[in-house]
Amino acid sequence: MIPYCDTPGQSVAAAVVGGLLGTVIALAVGFDLAAGVVLAGLLGGLADLAAHVVRGDDQFRAAIAQLRG
Repeated sequence: MIPYCDTPGQSVAAAVVGGLLGTVIALAVGFDLAAGVVLAGLLGGLADLAAHVVRGDDQFRAAIAQLRG
């Protein structure tokens, strides 16, 4: 069974913030479109991960426990 995120709003907010921040940085630095998209995606993913770490939610702790074996 595919597990679904318990906090989809958090993921959406992180993606939006990461996308906006990545776009601003890409434009300021002069990156091309592909680099800007990669940067925005990376920042969105990191923002979502950071939010899970700060909140310490149950689903995130279970995922970390599963990774550790």
